[in-house]
Amino acid sequence: MYLKKEMTSTAFLSNIAPGRGDVNSSPPFSFQSSIGIKRNYASLPSVAALQNPSLHNRVPEPSVNSTARAPIFARPFSREFEKHYVEGDLLFVQEDGRAANGNQNVVMNLPVLNYILKTQKRPDGTLRYKSVEDVLWGNQAIHFFGIMNNDMDTGSKWQRLLNVNVRGRSRVARLWQPDLGAGQLKRGQILYLGLFKRDEATDQSKSFEDPNGARYPLAGDVEYYEVRAILECCDDARDPNAFSNAEHIIPVGVVSQVSMRKPSKSSIDKAHQTSEACKSLERIEVLMRI
Repeated sequence: MYLKKEMTSTAFLSNIAPGRGDVNSSPPFSFQSSIGIKRNYASLPSVAALQNPSLHNRVPEPSVNSTARAPIFARPFSREFEKHYVEGDLLFVQEDGRAANGNQNVVMNLPVLNYILKTQKRPDGTLRYKSVEDVLWGNQAIHFFGIMNNDMDTGSKWQRLLNVNVRGRSRVARLWQPDLGAGQLKRGQILYLGLFKRDEATDQSKSFEDPNGARYPLAGDVEYYEVRAILECCDDARDPNAFSNAEHIIPVGVVSQVSMRKPSKSSIDKAHQTSEACKSLERIEVLMRI
């Protein structure tokens, strides 16, 4: 009886005609897929094609540990800063009308952002970002975009198509470390970025490094802004990088998994300025925008 039943079941399965992709055709448990499946791409898909997928699925249960990613074309810098972006980099985008039609964007990791804030000038020779309003709402405002996941190689040496995590689980460079006496970085802590104003009172350095590691002199009377990785637990008002001293705060995500190896203060400071130092930091797992 058991063998006969098994043969009947096998015969029944062999007579099922292929369908359009529905897992179960009986609502409300049907996992339906779209039928507008297009031909395969002869080459790498465009940004427009990636933003308009030809296949969708709808499931009745909520997604768990889902991650949303967005592609973005990075415009090349004359000194090729974008060539050194790697997985785990915090990425920022500069508003630019020329990119409104889907062309390349000015994409910066944290060291490049701090370099731009310190050096980019207006036609009259003054710094472009002289106030919080200039950074966040000005003509070329800068916004946090997400965390780089990987490089979707386009085969071109002039541009990079980056795959960026904008929500959900992601690995990020460990730029955050509590001060001495504040304990260890723990699961559940919220990671922030702070915008700080630098002047003669807060910056005693006479030079600075660009994202590629080249050093340049810094005029002592120049005021500029810098973005730093900060924690709410580290709020000593005497510290120029204290949480309460930030003029603007951006939440990045909640710590999910932490590496055992703690970065030194000098390595974190250097990682805010050069891409190579940022690349050498260990990665931790965070949950973004949840």
